[in-house]
Amino acid sequence: MYEFTLKGSLNADIQSIYQAFVNPTLIKKWCAPNNLVATQFVGQVLPGEHFRLHLESEDGFQQTVFGAYQEVIPNQKISFTWRWEDTNDISMVEVCLENTHNDNTKFLLSQKGFRQKSDMLQQQFAWIDCLENLSLYLPDFPKPVQPDPKTMSSVAA
Repeated sequence: MYEFTLKGSLNADIQSIYQAFVNPTLIKKWCAPNNLVATQFVGQVLPGEHFRLHLESEDGFQQTVFGAYQEVIPNQKISFTWRWEDTNDISMVEVCLENTHNDNTKFLLSQKGFRQKSDMLQQQFAWIDCLENLSLYLPDFPKPVQPDPKTMSSVAA
């Protein structure tokens, strides 16, 4: 079996990066390699829940990815299965996030379970494209809403 790991850093806080991986609207903005566009994401990012990501190109080519979430730890880790519509091969994706001191986020994305080296390499290059898309779209993503301590109240017991 073949596998790969991508490591890097993205210029955004950890909450924004996490939202990019779990918010369907944001996923559709960046999670498509090469000349493909993510036209539909259906699913809930919860352990045991399934998802479907539909990709299309301008010339009419279409691909769909199916999977199921295995582990979801907000702002830390997401793992899920990955299967292209035209194959029965299932691989496992794991994304780990770590906050840095300067409000950047380190990531580690690994995918394992490939039967053929060529499939592994193709998927690795696809993720590189997607992560490049993510870095380009990050400035346009909405920032997470932080509670304002001045407007928060507490109730004494």
